Amino acid sequence: MKKKIWEFILALAFVAGAFFMPANARASTVYKGADVYRYTNITDYQALKNTGTSVLIQKATEGLTYTDRYLNYRAVTAPKYGFKIGYYHFAGNNSPIAEAQHFLSAIRGLHLDTVLWLDIEQPPKSYGWAWGRTTAVNYANQFIKYVQSQGYKIGVYSGQSFYYDYLQGNIPDVPLWLANYSQQPLQYPNKVSWQYTGTGRINGISTYVDLDYFNDSIFTGSVPTGSNSVVQAKPVVDKSLQQVQHNLNRIMNFGLDEDGINGPKTIEAVTKFQSIMGLQVDGIAGDRTKTAINQILDFIPCQYGSDNFATKYVQYRLHIHVDGKFGVQTRNAVMNYQKTHGLAVNGVTYHSTWQCLFK
Repeated sequence: MKKKIWEFILALAFVAGAFFMPANARASTVYKGADVYRYTNITDYQALKNTGTSVLIQKATEGLTYTDRYLNYRAVTAPKYGFKIGYYHFAGNNSPIAEAQHFLSAIRGLHLDTVLWLDIEQPPKSYGWAWGRTTAVNYANQFIKYVQSQGYKIGVYSGQSFYYDYLQGNIPDVPLWLANYSQQPLQYPNKVSWQYTGTGRINGISTYVDLDYFNDSIFTGSVPTGSNSVVQAKPVVDKSLQQVQHNLNRIMNFGLDEDGINGPKTIEAVTKFQSIMGLQVDGIAGDRTKTAINQILDFIPCQYGSDNFATKYVQYRLHIHVDGKFGVQTRNAVMNYQKTHGLAVNGVTYHSTWQCLFK
């Protein structure tokens, strides 16, 4: 009798668990992951592993010549801590076959646990070009076909909107990994792996990082029927970050997409600005970084004896030593600039000089 009671209780618990568990969570194992590149500062691999993160996708290449500086190091280090590792190529504006050959040459011989990945998305405006639908589809098809011809399995990473507008139904049925920072794709996790944030913070990594939930297809390369059916959704816009992107475009002409999304190009831009300003270089647009940006945009008069971020920016723009101290060299450089540009030659960055610097 007791045995039957326990059997009944266990059966009831199983049914209840199946009933209350989300439907899409029952169908596929989910693996916590992160995709990383040169500006992702992994400070403690063990601490990262202790968060339950089990997959790292490392940037390998971009275009025809770029190879990520940490590719070989992380290919060796990550597996030592029990991570499954994979690699991606950021698509450029070149021959897809030549770019695929560059990618395969870089990762050949490295430890590999997942399918390879083609990252195809709109590039930053500073690149000076953008994908059209036909060009993107042709590039993706040729790249995928070539990689497969060399004996590799491959998947596609993209922003969900870009995939929906450009690629859906026009490329082979391969593992799909979509970025959507506002809500999970309806096909996740059964048919789509999901990048859910571009500004993740996690133990073991000191910078912002893209965080992901992967399904089994990243290992098997097999894709359930109908996996290309996705629902378009718009990412959440971080208004504060959007303002930072706008201001950095004004100050540095970075050509960032002012979308409020902290992707790799925004992190790279923030990092460069921080380096010039002598700030902590972490790729995070925190209070000190915003203070430096705002001080520059205040157009304060920099003159002999000034010591501030605005002076550093003036020195950077005039291609002289950047230390933030407005001394004789800086004054002479400002006067030469004013003379060359038909301004009042006074060695002080009054509003007219700032306006000229920002043209």
